[in-house]
Amino acid sequence: MLTDIDVLSIDIDSRLRLSRSSMECKSGRGQSGEPNTIVWLAGFRQLLNLDRVTLVRQTVSPRGQNLARKLGIVAMDEATVSRREKAHAWLPERFAHLDGPACSAAESRTDTQLKGMPGIPPGLARFLRADSLLAESPELLRGVQAFGLAVEQQGVLPEPAASVLAGHSLIAVLLAALQDAGRLDDVPARLLRRRLESALTVGDPEDSYVLPMLERADALFRHIQERTHKAYVSAGAEPIRIDYPSLRDAVATPPAYLNDYLDLVERLRANPQVARDLLQVAELACFDALLGDSAWKAKSFAHLFTLEHKGLLLVGLRCLSRIAGDQVASVLRRLADLPFEARSGLVPDRSEPAGQETLFDPDGSPGGVDI
Repeated sequence: MLTDIDVLSIDIDSRLRLSRSSMECKSGRGQSGEPNTIVWLAGFRQLLNLDRVTLVRQTVSPRGQNLARKLGIVAMDEATVSRREKAHAWLPERFAHLDGPACSAAESRTDTQLKGMPGIPPGLARFLRADSLLAESPELLRGVQAFGLAVEQQGVLPEPAASVLAGHSLIAVLLAALQDAGRLDDVPARLLRRRLESALTVGDPEDSYVLPMLERADALFRHIQERTHKAYVSAGAEPIRIDYPSLRDAVATPPAYLNDYLDLVERLRANPQVARDLLQVAELACFDALLGDSAWKAKSFAHLFTLEHKGLLLVGLRCLSRIAGDQVASVLRRLADLPFEARSGLVPDRSEPAGQETLFDPDGSPGGVDI
């Protein structure tokens, strides 16, 4: 690991096109280390294929601003961040992975529990919990499938590790499907299927060499078998036909879950205005609501809990079950019991609370609970 990312943001537009941004937060003042950090961030953006990188420092010098502009990096000082934070006063201060107390406690306990579960590879757990947010859809699907196989070997996972890892797996499936749904503008569904089949079997969506080579290997094997068979028959042996598995078919058979996954992709593409919110819905549902916190009930999140959001989320859960197995997905079945009862088309409430954040009850009326 070269470094960590202080803040990672994923934005999804109305055409389901994803963009990723990172923010690097430094506590230094003046020009000490400023140019080196800016130049380093330019390479960091290229390494991780990020769309936007922002440097946040207590102060940013005119020289630093000029260098940042030349390299396409946003540089902000502490005062600018404070002004921007005021525009988000309508959001709860803490929720889910943004320092939500229940989420933080569950993730910390999961760290401890994973040390006693040798069947779950540390690299795989790290991928699902962090690196997956930077991955493409085939890598995400392979990772979730590998996690399902690891759980089968390990056996029943203890709580909260089971819920935490299942929640990350669900987000990985949704992130993969959103990426592929955004590609349907430019790529026909038939071609998307073919590229996924290639990526999930031979490891490369554009590969045109492995399968033809395996076909030739099958032909060679048939030729040798026929020649050997004829020699035995010529020597007086009884003819015996033995079927052998095809190398090409053994490699090229697509995973059984592919139809369910593509169904999820097409459902997301058919309802982009709801689908674009689905990652945040899953984040709040899995890492706030199911873990026992209440920030997900905030009035500012009410627009994320409609029946349409619930329908797509449960389709994603069904897809997770097909990819990773029911043992992984079953711990998230309580998602169906959450009150997704806000009316469709509800505009996000971004009014600044006066000393408290008003929560909503399942019937949509204010609950008057303080955060």
